[in-house]
Amino acid sequence: MVVGMVALLAAAWGAPELLAAAATEGAAEHKPGIINIDKTLLLQLVNFLILVAILYKFLFKPLTGFMAQRAEGIKRSLSEAEEARRAAARTMEEYSAKLVAAQKESEAVRARMEQEVTAERQHLLKESREEATRLLEAARAEIGREVKKAKATLREEAVTLSLAAAEKLLGRALTEADHRRLVEQAIRDVGGEN
Repeated sequence: MVVGMVALLAAAWGAPELLAAAATEGAAEHKPGIINIDKTLLLQLVNFLILVAILYKFLFKPLTGFMAQRAEGIKRSLSEAEEARRAAARTMEEYSAKLVAAQKESEAVRARMEQEVTAERQHLLKESREEATRLLEAARAEIGREVKKAKATLREEAVTLSLAAAEKLLGRALTEADHRRLVEQAIRDVGGEN
């Protein structure tokens, strides 16, 4: 079909005097009316078909090819964009999951650290109380020893003073039995224990 149109175009191109003669001949026979079926109509139809063939060959085919490529490129871009959106959504979900896991882990670490601090505080408090109790008992024991020592010293001094006072009062030397009796009485008077 295209070959026939090109041959017709070449014939028309190569024989312009034939076309001019056909046009003048058609003009002489031209009858008034809406549609006249004559040679000019045939020439117009041939010209129209040639124009359609040329447009189809040089414009419509490349244009449809370009449009098909463009549509394919758009489809590809849309699918890539959708895949990128899905990847971003997956990444966001992973990030959210990691964030939640990190928060849980930090809460667990914080709770564990609080427990350790509380346990250490209790341990130190217990050690401090035990140390205070031990020191208090040691101080009480030391005070008790010092009190006993002081009482013993006081008894000895009281006995010595009593003996000295008794010797002065009596003006004589006391015997061993007198010493013993006076010591026992002084001890009873002082309220000491033996």
